[in-house]
Amino acid sequence: MLQTKYFLLSAFLLINLSSRAQSKLDNGIWHCSLQLTQTANLPFELSVTDSAGIKKLFIINGEEKIPVQSYREQGDSIFIVPSVFQTEIKAKFIEDDMGSKYLEGIFIDYARVGNYIIPFRAYNNTGIESPVSLEKKFSFNGKWECHFSPGTADSSVAIGIFNHSQNKSSGTFLTTTGDYRFLAGEANSKVLILSAFDGAHLFLFEAWMQLDSTIKGTFYSGKHHKEEWTAKRNNNFELPASDKLTFLKDGWKSLQFSFPDADSNLVSLTDEKFYHKVVLVQISGSWCPNCMDETRVLIPLYKKYNDQGLEIIMLNFERKDDWSFVQKTLKHEKEVFQIPYPILFAGLTSKSSESLPMLNKISGYPTLIFIDREGIVRKIETGINGPATGDLYEKWKDDLESYVKKLLE
Repeated sequence: MLQTKYFLLSAFLLINLSSRAQSKLDNGIWHCSLQLTQTANLPFELSVTDSAGIKKLFIINGEEKIPVQSYREQGDSIFIVPSVFQTEIKAKFIEDDMGSKYLEGIFIDYARVGNYIIPFRAYNNTGIESPVSLEKKFSFNGKWECHFSPGTADSSVAIGIFNHSQNKSSGTFLTTTGDYRFLAGEANSKVLILSAFDGAHLFLFEAWMQLDSTIKGTFYSGKHHKEEWTAKRNNNFELPASDKLTFLKDGWKSLQFSFPDADSNLVSLTDEKFYHKVVLVQISGSWCPNCMDETRVLIPLYKKYNDQGLEIIMLNFERKDDWSFVQKTLKHEKEVFQIPYPILFAGLTSKSSESLPMLNKISGYPTLIFIDREGIVRKIETGINGPATGDLYEKWKDDLESYVKKLLE
């Protein structure tokens, strides 16, 4: 198996260190890994610089940089909150027999039920493998028709888009519920490894080119999920229409709900604020990176068209329903993104069908429901084409704004 020395991952952080305290985190490139299983490690790269007493940490996820919330040192330990998600890296500085310093510790996801801990390790300025030549007949570049858990009841389809230059690879997977955002890694003539870490989500894709130029692979999502996948080249392959997956049951024309915000105020579509307005209902979750991509687009859309009658309501489904956790989560999300419209707690992700029984199901996150001025649901879109999809992302944004303008007219 190809060993990836480093991987581009998320986040930008700025902190002030006391002038009397010398940071133990050396400047340079820290090559990190998260041990998902005994044989599967997700690699990533942490860049550390220091200028005028200000320590800067960068966790780069492919082409994106996601703000790290906080970093501090205490004795021989460091504590990193890597993103807007409720996770943390705790590690200690350790010196080996040769005097080299490395970090060893754990990654914790507080938003998940149970003890969700993954071993973490990081080395400073380790060597980088030389570029590996890629035989043309085994090229991974291009568009692929992918099948996850093929031949099982849980089978699903996706489009894989992979790019390769020298020994560096990038790409993403488009699914019926969204994309896997920015993936990066390496490849040689027969093996491709792509991965991503945004502070909470740990995606690792391993792929082996077969003699017939098809792919067999393994996908890991953190330590809790593993499945097989296959792929074949198919430039004509398309996914099912995103506006056909979730729909209103017979007899329904709109939504009915009453959910609390972080201050326990109940908000309903029947409130005067939404009367004769075009309303977008955003099915979301604080744990969902694609939802955050959608939120970054909806905020300027809201500001642009709010005075023309556009309203947005975010319904968050969470993995825990402890009210203190929910309140903290909603307030944190609203503050980080400066969201100008209501964020409500709609219930547990596992019970979404109970919260909105007029829908056949919630097929994926995010889901966007378009309601016209008469209160009628006009369209339900599942998933998005996020920033990692390039031109498809730009088209999705253009189509979204065009449809909103049409409803406002």
